[in-house]
Amino acid sequence: MQVEAGSLTRLAAVWFGAKTALTAVAGDGTTSSQSFAELNESANRIGSGMVELGVRRGDRVGVLAYNTPEVFQIWLGCEKHNLVREVLHTHIAMDDHVWSLDHVGATALLFDTRFTKEIESCRSRLQTVKHLIAIGPDAPEWAVPYADVVAAGRASEPLLDVDENAANFLQLSSGTTGHPKPWVKTYRSWQAVIDHNLHHFDTFGPGIPPVGLDDVNLHFHALQWAAGFQTLYPYLIRGARSVLLDDAEFDPEVIVDTILREGVTATFAPGPLWGPILDEVEKRGGIDHRLRRVVIFFGTPDLLDRTTKLLGPVWAHGFGSTEQGAITTRLLPHELDGHPERRASVGRSGGPFFEIAIKDQEGNTLAPGEVGEIAVRSAMSLGEYWGMPEKTAEATFPGDWFRPFDVGYLDEDGYLYYADRAVDTITIDGAVVYPHLVEAAVTGHPDVANCGVIGMGEPDRQSVVAVVQLRPGCSPDDELTSSILAFVRSTLTERECPARIEYRTELPTVLGGAKVQRAELRTQLTGAGR
Repeated sequence: MQVEAGSLTRLAAVWFGAKTALTAVAGDGTTSSQSFAELNESANRIGSGMVELGVRRGDRVGVLAYNTPEVFQIWLGCEKHNLVREVLHTHIAMDDHVWSLDHVGATALLFDTRFTKEIESCRSRLQTVKHLIAIGPDAPEWAVPYADVVAAGRASEPLLDVDENAANFLQLSSGTTGHPKPWVKTYRSWQAVIDHNLHHFDTFGPGIPPVGLDDVNLHFHALQWAAGFQTLYPYLIRGARSVLLDDAEFDPEVIVDTILREGVTATFAPGPLWGPILDEVEKRGGIDHRLRRVVIFFGTPDLLDRTTKLLGPVWAHGFGSTEQGAITTRLLPHELDGHPERRASVGRSGGPFFEIAIKDQEGNTLAPGEVGEIAVRSAMSLGEYWGMPEKTAEATFPGDWFRPFDVGYLDEDGYLYYADRAVDTITIDGAVVYPHLVEAAVTGHPDVANCGVIGMGEPDRQSVVAVVQLRPGCSPDDELTSSILAFVRSTLTERECPARIEYRTELPTVLGGAKVQRAELRTQLTGAGR
């Protein structure tokens, strides 16, 4: 079936015209804005400008940039012109970017000039990239300035029909388990993601209206990761305004100021970053806000309780994977009424056409309460890893069930309890310990800012090691270690309790602190002879 590429951006311009679509806040605090009509024209110009430069329909186009208005325009422009955008996460090493660009045969690379030195250092190793386009000031002489590409483009609509199964963009995994893997998001599966997320936001809970014209959606985390994946289009096509905050630096004070100044009603927040934002809210004695839809990933029960206390029942605790592109399950505050035990779950399916099951290693469905691999099925799962047929085959159970290699169980009411990544489980005397559960317990301690838990020792006889990053003003000592261990013993079994606690001023993370890199943590401890 043929579909119009990027039609939603064109339709939003028709429907909402001169209304402000995007407010961008730069690192120095200056702001700029575009209407829906202006944003659509910018998308047309950058897409057609790249075609004029020599980028062909279907070519892969790498994008490495912080949150800037140009990234917003590139996203929409690539989609409208069938230029397959490859997401390059800003936290990932350049060697990984070089590998992925060559792996997918990218012919163009658009980069934020804050990465000029890094790009220059690896430019000679880019085997397939022919066009380098610089976003921002001080473009190097070996790259084409973004403004020049836009100037060569056209404002007219491309009105391009594509096969619905054609690649729309490549979303890379977060890089916690090796080279980031490029997952192909087709036009069809992308439509399913947008539809699923619209249902999710429109049914956020009692008293919360569907997404509408008065909504303001804040992107303070990387637009090209889950923030944009889940929230960009649902708000755009309802005429809501998007606020894009430069994410080169994470500053909770700036984020809270932005929430108040712009009248923000919605945002996406990784749990490890949401905690410091709540700290800032608490420091101010609370805030008078308009928030009504906060999607939290990698949260803990304590973090959800704290959100309700400081901001009200405005959250959804989400679970998902790169390959789905949407919240797959969600827990809403009202679902805890009479069921406090559900605080430990990640909720139920976020949409009516999204299926969840727990499977054993052979793909057989397990009964409620039995721990196994989480498997999901929907049109959002349509796709493959680019150039990785073996990885694609490994990621599917019989019956078109996608397996993200996460472990958990379902209860009788269909609530999903996430345990951990399958590769990160710790084995002690034949029994399994899930690091995620230990990390959640440790981070509940008032002096702990973040935590990564790994197993050390022989594969079948490991010990649990917690590596802790403390909150500002706290210092590690034996007394604090004893306090943390006493704290976690109230919720963990003896087997799950850390045998040792290590302290670091900073943990190896990806996505601006959203996830701890356990493999890197293990390498660091092994290298230190611990």
